[in-house]
Formats: sequence, structure tokens, C-alpha cells
Amino acid sequence: MKKILHVAETIKGGVATVIRTISAPPEGQAANYELVYLIPFDQRKELHGIEEKQIRTFDRTKRDVRSLLRFAWQLGRLIFKEKPDVVHLHSTFSGVIGRCVCVLLRPWRSPKIVYCPHAFSFLMESSPAKQKVYSLIERLLQKVTDVIICVSQYELDKAARFGIERRRMKLIYNGIPYKDDEPKTSGQAPIHLLFVGRLDYQKGFDVLLKAFAGVKRTDLKLTVVGSAVNEDSVDCPEMDGVEYVPWVTPAEVNALYQAADALIVPSRWEGFAMVPLEGMAMGLPVIASDCTSLPELVTHGVTGYVFPSGDHQALTRLLVNIQKPGLLALGVQGREKVRERFSATLMIKQTYDAYSASSY
Repeated sequence: MKKILHVAETIKGGVATVIRTISAPPEGQAANYELVYLIPFDQRKELHGIEEKQIRTFDRTKRDVRSLLRFAWQLGRLIFKEKPDVVHLHSTFSGVIGRCVCVLLRPWRSPKIVYCPHAFSFLMESSPAKQKVYSLIERLLQKVTDVIICVSQYELDKAARFGIERRRMKLIYNGIPYKDDEPKTSGQAPIHLLFVGRLDYQKGFDVLLKAFAGVKRTDLKLTVVGSAVNEDSVDCPEMDGVEYVPWVTPAEVNALYQAADALIVPSRWEGFAMVPLEGMAMGLPVIASDCTSLPELVTHGVTGYVFPSGDHQALTRLLVNIQKPGLLALGVQGREKVRERFSATLMIKQTYDAYSASSY
């Protein structure tokens, strides 16, 4: 039996969805794997459906030195105690700290290291100097990494240009389980728009608010689901037609997808976002920025609409003109695209193949 230790410094949002999805081994292979998880104590409910006895936690108040040290200490203890065959590190902070811990423990423990950045730090909006520092760290740490999972072709190609060796990288698109058809109807006004995610700078929440404020249509309603995670606070101003909802269960999110007419994803950068996949699988058209990997999922005029990242005026122009019948047709195409290219079954198989692949 092979033991897999999933490690995440924070899992709010898409990372939790990815971890839950790949927690089911390929069909017929469940008996071959034991899975253990290290996540923040206050986010353990994000792994609903996974048995409590599999979950280990650390105290995370915010992304500060104390929390990161607690994370590193607990990871080291777990590697000694659980003796995992594979350590699967999720996101960049886990990737940096986790690989450093694994290197320090190599005289005693040497698990295979699988790392998925869910968007490399050097792909984020930052100064050239910071990008150089981030890419240098990644280039150094790749030497102790067996497999680097990239979740989009954009991410893989960009990482290669920053000096990450292609032989270490494996493209695995995020995927979601097959969903039965639940036909949408065009109905009458209003048009219900939906945003689901962290209210952080990365996700472009500020862009959405500026765009919506400029639309001046009384038949548009916007529901915002989520909260800030990597920022201390985010302004959520009262606006006509806007409703704010805290994090909700997957069943509640599915109900919101079903009730909505369009999903808005105004991100500034992404690895490969799960929210648009989930929405498209439910027949929702996606109005997305053209950042990083999103054009690999959303095709303008086919499965939704695409606007320049960070351009709230361009988003306003799109929202001024959308109509229910057109949105309905785009949603049908989006559902088909997800079924053809982004299935959970394929994602799971490729991930477990990476666990078993030869190391460098």
C-alpha cells in the first residue's frame, strides 16, 4: 500500500476542491492507497467527505511567521510519524516550505515529492525584481522535486521560459465529476450574475464591483459568495442589486449555479480555476478575464465572454449588452466542453500516474 500525504498551507477555494477530487483513487485501486492530509485547523471543514482520522492540522492565524513555522514543524513531525511514500504539496507557500522541510529530513526520510503550485508565484502580478526572486527560488527547489504538476498549458510554457525544466513538469488539467443535465430556461428578468471565490486582489473582486457600478441596469442582480483569505479585509460596499453571501457548502453552491444566468470570473491570474469548471458543468456561461489559463477554458462567443484582465470598463460594456437567451445558448456549449476535456476521471488517473512515475 502506498501512503500519500497531501499538504496545504491554506485550502480555501479551488485548492480544497482539487484535493477532495483526487482523494478518490482510480476505480478499483482504493485498497492500494492510504491518504493523510495536513491543513489549517480552522479550514478542516473544507475537506468534508474525508474521514476526520485522516486529517492532521496546524494552527494558522494568518500568513505570518508564527503560522508558517507551526506549519513547517507539524509537517516535519508528520513525515517522521506517517512515513509517507509521496508528499503532495499544494500551492506555492506549501511548495517552498514543504520542500525545504523534506530536504532537511532526507538523511532519515526521503518521500517522493510532487508539487502543484496552482499558479506559480512568478506568474502573479508583481515587479520584475520580485518575479526574478520567485523564479530563482523555484529553479533551485525544482532540483529536489520529482514531479511538478502544471494545471494549464499556459502555466507550463511560462514556467519553462522562467527556467523550470520541462522534463519535471506534467500537464494535468483540473477536472470535475460528470453532472447530469439540468436544463436551464431563459425565463424573465432579472438576469442573475454570480461570483464565487476569495475576495482577494488575485480574483479581481474590485474589478467586478467597479464594472457592476457602471452598468446602470435595474434588471441585473449580482450574488457574491466568499470572503477575503489572503488579505486582512476587503471593502464590500452596499450596492443596489448586490447580495453578499459567506462561504457555503458545495450543495448550496450548486443551487446558486443552477439559479444563476452567468458566472463572472474577473481574476488577475490563475493556475486553473475550479469555479468556472463547476459553473460550466451546470450549464452556466462564464464571463472571464483573459488572464493566464482562463482562455483555455472560456472561448469568447462560444462558451462565454472574455475581457482584458483588470479592465472594469470592458467588463461593464459586456454586462450592458448581455441578454438571457444568448447566455442560455453559451451555457449549453460550455457544458459540452467540460465533458469532453475536463473530467475528474482523467484528472485522477493522471495524478496517480504521477505518484507512480519514475523519479529523476
